[in-house]
Amino acid sequence: MRSADRTGFSWAVTESDDAAVLRPAGDLDLASKEEFRNGLAEALSCLRPPSVIVDLQDVAFCDSSGLNTLIWAANSAEAAGGTLRLSGAQPRITRLLRMTGLDKRFCLTTTGS
Repeated sequence: MRSADRTGFSWAVTESDDAAVLRPAGDLDLASKEEFRNGLAEALSCLRPPSVIVDLQDVAFCDSSGLNTLIWAANSAEAAGGTLRLSGAQPRITRLLRMTGLDKRFCLTTTGS
């Protein structure tokens, strides 16, 4: 697990047989963008081709910086022949994805694995 002390944001990556699971905790915003990107980069490097699940269970807020970072990660996974899925999103995050049309961009599931 890594942590950006000044923002309170943290993340952990675990591996299962078929995916790397990134579990961020805290707000996905401009202050945590680089640390979130570091976690995504680690998850993307676990398997080839990359198969990443971002478990958003512990994320209550996401702004455009967080959304842009998720798009970057999905594009990176797909460019390497892999996938990126989102799981466990709180209703507020799910609503944001729907409002921005990104619910059509990402595969959304209800569990982290």
